[in-house]
Amino acid sequence: MSHAFAKDSRACAACVSWGGERALSEDNTLVHVARHGVEGECRTASSQDYRRVTKGYHTCTAWAPLPMLKKHGGRIGRTPADLHLPVTAAASRPIQPASQPVPAAAAFAAAPVAVAVLDVPPPPCRADPIDVEQSPQVSVLYTHWLRLKRKRRMPLAVEIDTSQVRESVPRIALMEPTADGADFVYKSCGRALQRRLAERPTTRRVTECHPEQAAQRWLSDLRLCLESGEPRCLLVRDDPMLPGAKFVELLLPLADVEGGPATRVLAYRHVPGG
Repeated sequence: MSHAFAKDSRACAACVSWGGERALSEDNTLVHVARHGVEGECRTASSQDYRRVTKGYHTCTAWAPLPMLKKHGGRIGRTPADLHLPVTAAASRPIQPASQPVPAAAAFAAAPVAVAVLDVPPPPCRADPIDVEQSPQVSVLYTHWLRLKRKRRMPLAVEIDTSQVRESVPRIALMEPTADGADFVYKSCGRALQRRLAERPTTRRVTECHPEQAAQRWLSDLRLCLESGEPRCLLVRDDPMLPGAKFVELLLPLADVEGGPATRVLAYRHVPGG
């Protein structure tokens, strides 16, 4: 909770209005105030900007039962009820109303009813192809790939110069298929992607680092990129790496030998972080 504080003081405006001597705690974070039969601890401020003092109501619970003085911005009838919390032990005791008989029907109606909570599974991860030319998030990396490609089908993996795409490096992963082609292995992984995974993914399989449904979706797109030798730009939704959101994914094929088939995939996933 944020509080407003009076200028040159160590307590909120309400405590300055009504409080007596204010004793600062050893850690310089609380001020103990006591007067008029009310006592409590007022959270001190880290900011001394008096212009930001909240107008018309108390900013801490120590003096909520007392009105705020006009010179400190107080306005009659503007103290919110949720800040009127009892401070002393006597004030905290609830007032016992006179007991009245409760009809049996009303008591039965007021009884809590157990409601079964259904365990709703998360929505499936999906990816839709989009135009790479219309995706500014991947333009730097894609332009670098095109420059290396020239008139060839695809560039070589050793030609990728990370110094030319510094801003993309934290979100890049170099993927290599396993011997049987059923899975892909992280050969390298940027730190923005690593922070979204439970364990460090380098040298681990995709199926070991991602939930089953999300892993199968990504493996399918990686295989399509590898087999076709063409870049793929996708808009990914509901991936566990970024629940409830969407991000752009770019898959770029790379070869190991000049004129050879694609053997690796350079994957860029535009997730927050760096």
